[in-house]
Order: sequence, then structure tokens, then C-alpha cells
Amino acid sequence: MFVGIFRFIITTRTDYPNEMKKFINKLLFGKPEYNKPLKQSAYLSHKQNLLKIWNNEKHVDIGFEKILRLFLVFIQYIFPGLHIRNFFGRYGIIKRYVANEFYVFLKTLLPLFFLLSGLYHYKITVIISIYLLIETICYVASLIFVADMFVKPRSYRRNILMLFFNYIEISFSFAVIYAGMHLLGDNVNSVIDYIYFSIVTSTTIGYGDFHPVSSLGKIVVCIQAVMVVAFVVLFLNFFGSKVETMHHEEEY
Repeated sequence: MFVGIFRFIITTRTDYPNEMKKFINKLLFGKPEYNKPLKQSAYLSHKQNLLKIWNNEKHVDIGFEKILRLFLVFIQYIFPGLHIRNFFGRYGIIKRYVANEFYVFLKTLLPLFFLLSGLYHYKITVIISIYLLIETICYVASLIFVADMFVKPRSYRRNILMLFFNYIEISFSFAVIYAGMHLLGDNVNSVIDYIYFSIVTSTTIGYGDFHPVSSLGKIVVCIQAVMVVAFVVLFLNFFGSKVETMHHEEEY
């Protein structure tokens, strides 16, 4: 009996790397046939989208709307998201999706790490948080104003999940800004207070137990409040219409 148990342990340990690899592939990527190769790179698709807007292939591409659409597509070149999608796209569509999801998830955790580790005292961490925050804001706006340039989502539930991560990231990133720039004065006892204030501001509740003590702080609060309201209203409307369309298609 003991010899049999010993053999089982040895066999399990020997096959452990392969079994773990199979488990991860099954968990994250599903069936291999789902991971279809992409017809073109993310860079090429992005370039084509820019040209479509510039050449007025859509009737909406005039005036300020055209300028906004061009800006939202072009600015993604300076952020990591597009380059990550392009790099992992060579390994197939599913792996690109999963890589992008991990990137969004890490962006959500990064400002929280800055806060809990005390790194928010350094200006570089505030700059990084603002940089990634701008990427998220521009990407969210592009899903609304440049939605016709995107392929049909694999799953609207997945997009809603990513939206949730984006919302949490925005709250944490603003908390880093409040903490790193010392915008709430000396009444704050811990980083939890910064997170609390940012989330309360994001929900537009505003209890008043903490408040900005400078003009810059008030400007940042106004930016967060306006941005979050627009974020929630526009996206609830956007996804609400998508869900309604999906239910309508299922009924018929």
C-alpha cells in the first residue's frame, strides 16, 4: 500500500507542470479552437480606423464629433493598452482578450498598491496613476463615441465586468492623487480615508467629513464628480440599449 502511495506521489509530482499548464489553459482560454488567429494586427486595425474617420466614411464624422473621434483613436498610441493588444494578438484572439483583462485588472490593483505601500508620497507614482487614469477615461469614451469602429464584443457581460474594474481603478487612482498631492489637509488619519473620500465622491454622496483644503483639491474633486457622473450615465445608457437589443433578438 505504501509503495502504491509513493508511486502516486512521484507520478503526480512528475506530471504536475503539465497538469498545471492544462488547468490554466482550461481555466483561462477554454477550447483551443476558440483561439482563432487574427486577420490583422491591432496597429493595422487602429490605422484603418483613423483613416475611416479622416476620410468621412461615416456621416457623423464632421465638426467637433469628428475631431473628438480622431482624438480618441489617435491618443491610444501613447498608452500601453494598444501595444499589449498588438503583442498578444499574434497568439490568437482569446489570448489577446485574456492579456487585456489581466492588464485592466493590474491597472486596478496598482493604485491600491501605491496607497497601501506608502509609495504615493513619491511624485512618480502620482504621475503614473494620472497617466493610466487618462488612458482609462479615453478608452471608456472611445467605447461610446467610437463604438462603430469596434468589432462586436465577444460578451457584453465581459464588457460590464471590465467596466466595473475601470470604475474601481478610477476611484483608487483619484485616491492616489488626493494622497500624493496632500489635497485633503491634515484631517486624514490613514490611506483608508483617501480611498473612502474618493469612493464617496465617485458615488456623489458627499458626507462632508473630509473635504479639499485648496483650490487645486476642489478642481480635482469637480473633475472626478463630473467624470464619474458622465461615466455612469453614458455607460448605463450604452449597455442598457445593448441588453435590450439582445433580449429583443432572443424573443424573435
